[in-house]
Amino acid sequence: MVRLLLLTLLPLFLFGTEICTLSFKGFSGNVGLLKCRNLKPVTYRVDLSNGKEVRSFLYSYPNNIDYLPFAVPFFWSGNITLTFYREGFKLARVNFKVEPLSRGISRLKVSYKTDTKRVSRDYSLIRKVLRTYSPVRYYESRPLFPLEFFKRISSPYGVRRFVNGKPAGFHKGVDFAAPYGEKIFAVLSGKVILARKLALTGNTIVIDHGWGLMTLYAHLSRIEIKEGEFVKQGEVIGRVGSSGRSTGPHLHFGVYLNDIAIDPLNFLKTGLRPAKDGN
Repeated sequence: MVRLLLLTLLPLFLFGTEICTLSFKGFSGNVGLLKCRNLKPVTYRVDLSNGKEVRSFLYSYPNNIDYLPFAVPFFWSGNITLTFYREGFKLARVNFKVEPLSRGISRLKVSYKTDTKRVSRDYSLIRKVLRTYSPVRYYESRPLFPLEFFKRISSPYGVRRFVNGKPAGFHKGVDFAAPYGEKIFAVLSGKVILARKLALTGNTIVIDHGWGLMTLYAHLSRIEIKEGEFVKQGEVIGRVGSSGRSTGPHLHFGVYLNDIAIDPLNFLKTGLRPAKDGN
């Protein structure tokens, strides 16, 4: 019998040889990790449930010592059940608590109208892209910051937005104010699965890093890569701008895991894979 250790180090016994530690910071909208040893070269799955719905995360052929990421949706809170499977066989189930996310309100005024049909079409495209799943993982141990010098946050993740006095939804990324034309870097290696101009987000890039992990870069002045290309971590992919619905030059940076928007600042501080020595 082996153990899945919680943040409090409370042991939970499994029916396999895997030994995992659950790592999760307590607010909704954050990424969590199962840090595991003795994993087999097969497919694992984590199911998260809030009692009303289930979100599933797949991991194809992880390393023997590896981290398995999952995400808690921003609208979940309270007691969450995590169930861990190996090729459909349940290894463990454990509960943990998630605190609700609260980031305030943002009010914007814009003076132009958008084509509602185009906005709807673009939204459907983005949702389709963010639901892409690649069984091969491309990303490195830690993400890089997408900008070199300019890191002032003009709009954080999680704020409730009102545009011209009307509700405009939850801010699913973080906005970094930066001078027009500043270089934007790929935070991790991956495949470019979207690189085009959209109605609201302007010049937009989405990179697929594998295992359902995506990064999104929006409102660019220029796109410097093409759809279908493979980019390496740190490669310049575009330039800061104010295209689409924007009130000034900035980078809107978003991170998604299985189409769940997670806090980019938390993500940028997260170790996504073990160090080379396995620790």
